[in-house]
Amino acid sequence: KSHLRPPKLAPSAWQLYFTDWIQKHQATSTRKLNVAQAAKEAGQEYATLTAEEKEPYKRKSQSMKEQRERELSTYMHSLTPDDIKRENVFRAEQRKLGRSRKSNIKDPNAPKKPLSAYFMFLQWIRASADRVNEVFGTETETTKQSVLAAARWRAMTDDERKAFLAQAEQEKMEYEAARRVYDEGNAGGVSVGSGTNIHFSIMSQSP
Repeated sequence: KSHLRPPKLAPSAWQLYFTDWIQKHQATSTRKLNVAQAAKEAGQEYATLTAEEKEPYKRKSQSMKEQRERELSTYMHSLTPDDIKRENVFRAEQRKLGRSRKSNIKDPNAPKKPLSAYFMFLQWIRASADRVNEVFGTETETTKQSVLAAARWRAMTDDERKAFLAQAEQEKMEYEAARRVYDEGNAGGVSVGSGTNIHFSIMSQSP
């Protein structure tokens, strides 16, 4: 059994309308309806609403979803590594039994794996409009841009790659140090290596 109790999902615009519909029906009618009947009638009425009439429900739903995301983030960061391990064991068992397809959850407090030198190179390109134009030209499709970037990376000399490789090695060392602290039970108190921080200043010149 899962021990997690995350914030409930925010209702959709339709669910908010249905709640209002039920309340109005109970206040104005003595006719009894089961849930299926009520949903059918409310659904038919909802389908006839104009976009303007649906808008208040959509706005409220969006606001509640944003609030739920904030609450979920806070909740996930409050979990301990043991909480997450126990939940992931449960999820693995459920998948094995064919009862669920939920994937394992990741600890938001765990140090993030650093980028490779190549992906740092990609971010370096995208950080400058001039470099984007130089490498990608007029190409806007992400897949084709990746092909162009990979070709550029392969054509670079060792000296041109040096800054990226050095930064990647530094990030890797910081990550490994932070990971050791985290694995020893100090998750949440890690300040070094908890995220990938690319120092573009050492990559200021185009390869």
